Amino acid sequence: MAGTSVIKNMPSHDLLSELRTFVSGATRSMKTNPLEFARTALSLLKTLPAARDAVLEYFCTLFDSAVDKYITDVQMMVSDSSQPGAVSYEEATITEIHNVLCSFVSLNPEAWAPIISTWSLELLGELSSRYTGMARAPMAAGLNESLQLWMSCRATRTLIDITTQCFSCLMHSDTDSCINALLDTSVAHSPNFDWVVAHVGGCFPHTVITKVLSCGLKDFSQHASAEQGAKSPKLISVVGILGHLAGSHFVDIRTALLELFKWSMEPGDVEEADQRKATVPFLFQLASVSSTLLRALTTGVLQTLDVTMLAQLGTQAPGWCEYFGSAQALEGLVVHLALGCEEGGTRILKLLLSAATLEEGVPQDVCTTARRILELLLQEVDQQLRCTLSANIALLGCIQQEVSVIQPLLLEKDNLQVLTAVRLIALIGNESPAVLIGSAAQLLQKASSEDHLVALVRLIAAGPIVNQVQNIYMVHVLEQAIRETGGPGSSPENLWKNVVMLLRWERAGAGKVLRGRPVSRAVLDNLDEVTNLLGTVSGTCAHSVATAVDLALNGAMPFPNTQLLLMLSKAVVGYFFLCLQDSDVTVRLRGARLCCRLLGRLSVHSSPTRALALREILEKSLFHSHSHLFGAKITKSPVTKTNQDTSLLHDNQRQGSSTMLAQRHSSVFHAGVIGDGPRVHNQSDALSSDIVAHNSHQLINLLKAVCTNNIGGVSLDAMTMVSLLLVELISPDVMYNGLPWPEEEFCKARFYYVTIERDLHVRRRFDDLPLVWELMSLVATNRPTLCYCSVLLRAVTATLLAQWGSSGHHWQQSTHRAKLLYTTEKLLQLLSLGQLLPPPLSSLGDVVGKLSPHEVVQLLRDCVWNYLRDHVPSPALFGRDDLGVVWRDPSQAWPGPQYIETFRLILQTNIEQLGALYSQLFFAPT
Repeated sequence: MAGTSVIKNMPSHDLLSELRTFVSGATRSMKTNPLEFARTALSLLKTLPAARDAVLEYFCTLFDSAVDKYITDVQMMVSDSSQPGAVSYEEATITEIHNVLCSFVSLNPEAWAPIISTWSLELLGELSSRYTGMARAPMAAGLNESLQLWMSCRATRTLIDITTQCFSCLMHSDTDSCINALLDTSVAHSPNFDWVVAHVGGCFPHTVITKVLSCGLKDFSQHASAEQGAKSPKLISVVGILGHLAGSHFVDIRTALLELFKWSMEPGDVEEADQRKATVPFLFQLASVSSTLLRALTTGVLQTLDVTMLAQLGTQAPGWCEYFGSAQALEGLVVHLALGCEEGGTRILKLLLSAATLEEGVPQDVCTTARRILELLLQEVDQQLRCTLSANIALLGCIQQEVSVIQPLLLEKDNLQVLTAVRLIALIGNESPAVLIGSAAQLLQKASSEDHLVALVRLIAAGPIVNQVQNIYMVHVLEQAIRETGGPGSSPENLWKNVVMLLRWERAGAGKVLRGRPVSRAVLDNLDEVTNLLGTVSGTCAHSVATAVDLALNGAMPFPNTQLLLMLSKAVVGYFFLCLQDSDVTVRLRGARLCCRLLGRLSVHSSPTRALALREILEKSLFHSHSHLFGAKITKSPVTKTNQDTSLLHDNQRQGSSTMLAQRHSSVFHAGVIGDGPRVHNQSDALSSDIVAHNSHQLINLLKAVCTNNIGGVSLDAMTMVSLLLVELISPDVMYNGLPWPEEEFCKARFYYVTIERDLHVRRRFDDLPLVWELMSLVATNRPTLCYCSVLLRAVTATLLAQWGSSGHHWQQSTHRAKLLYTTEKLLQLLSLGQLLPPPLSSLGDVVGKLSPHEVVQLLRDCVWNYLRDHVPSPALFGRDDLGVVWRDPSQAWPGPQYIETFRLILQTNIEQLGALYSQLFFAPT
């Protein structure tokens, strides 16, 4: 602030005396007091306009002397670490000048501010240029050090204060003059004058920034050319000033740039047309020489751009070429600026894509230019990465931070957007494979068309990992996709549908990338997660997962380890039962065939896998919740009513026999709750016979597939395993499970009580689980494996003997008779199919339906039980012919008369009904 001045108005007759005194002192012809002489000069400056230049020149000499002494002191301080001393008379003189000049400006700013500001700026420029070179290390380090140096000098600090005072008075009335003076001086003395601009701009940031831009634009529009370009001195000065202010006033700079851009887009007067047209090129040039201003543009102007504004800019673009020489040079500059963007990279790309896809309102020439710039941009990034693997491309780093904005482009319908996203993510993947993997995983989850999957293949092909390592890359993609499945916009059904499609392309050899079978490798390497998924999902997803596993295994890929194969076989069995529950017949058939193919391939490769698969199939089909699919009887919940006074012993004693013998017709065999009768089976939820037959047929086919050997035939070892598993699962006891049938005396001995409960249990399994008959038929077909089920056949035969023997009093009950006859015929058919009963005993099943109960008992005892007792069902009875077929030669196995006589006599007794059969079995031609 200005202090109190000692300058007073003088009479006119004293003015000449003051002038003579000033001239004498200035020429040093007379020795004067410096302070008084300065006051004289100030008096002349105020009262004698003609002497102003001389007075101001004298002040320049005075300030120059003060600065010279200050710099000398500074140099001495640097050498001996002392502090610069102060000169009292100079301090007083400079203070007096400061106070008087400030008072002049305050009292009459319109008259004095332009004169004094111009003088002070020119003097500051000359002093800065003259003495900056004399300053040493601490002063030459940077702008902050320069400010500290010059603001520590009383003379230069006084000049800065005077300049600031003048600017504060003129900023609202004659801003252009102030800023032009500042810029002109800066151009003349840059970069030594930068500290002055920084200080003044810091005092009036918004005004200085706005006016600096305005003046710079005006000069650019009038004088800029392609030859000058970014080398224009005025442009460099503008950049320097704004660069100095950016540290503390970046927001003001960004706001000023945005306002300038908006102004250029508005309609205006003809006089301003050239400046409006030059605004965007001017901003381009500023950004090309200053990364700070480029950042201000990308965080300000760029965020306001939209497709409509791009179309408007397209009408101005032809006129921009005069500032850059050619359209190619302009496009090259745009690409260069885009590559340097540390912020707003995704915004740039989306704007270019929006314009390139010919959205509504975008002219064709703008669309073409946008496509060309986009292609140049991607090519430049690719070239820089290839030339320098560690190239630091700001745009690429910016996009990587906002890759979540680019990833949705992979799922767009427009091919240009998809391909652009693929190329960008592939380029980012050179340094950040995780970004590429994550994007590919997201695309694999959400792809909804073949075009999207083609993009995925291209993304894999363009990735940094190639050849054999590329397979591992796809492994990580699938692993992440499985882990993230179920999130927003993704579903396991879509994921596995896409995997299946890729596997089919891979199998067809479509594309060089897929010939290495990366997708199959990915499925097999993630088989643990895939197996868990197959066991938990349902419906369409399960079908797709199973198909993917089948396609992955159907090739030259190495098989997984045994543990994974065991897990997979268990999951495939579960998937098989899931398929059988589908309402669509086509889906059921396709799923069942797929399971047969999968388990067949796994079983041939691994014996433990075959063993586990067989056990899983039999256990789940017979005893788990899936048993109803094969006609198993569903038992009602246990009865709550219990009669404690009823017992099986008392019930048997009421038959009138005091001694109960095993297998006597007087014994009552319960298959229910004592006192409540047999268990009641709920048939309301039972499936139709056609569905049960279909399901059973598919299960048998599955077992055959599991038992297939490597040449396509049925493995007898595997079928033997089925037989042994049936015995293990159906028979509750391990005792007396051998192949031999006991003697008749054994049946009467007390040891038979050990097996009676087991026989009843086995018989109940056959009655409740119709599938058991189908399984036994499968075993019987593959001779001689039925021999290992001897204990089951024996148990059923024993119960049939007892039931037929006690059926006299309720023989007329057709339901009971039909069930009993059905079981008997099924048993005899099994024995015949498995060649355990040779001819003519193999025809017993054809006659039992026409015999009385006691005749059936005789046949079962004499022809079946006794024969099998004496001819133990053993694989040793069978041989293998030249074709490899295992069978039992009837000519060598003809039973003796003690086994067929009963059969012959019964046929004779019923000759009227069975005469034709008798003639076939026992008629000997003469």
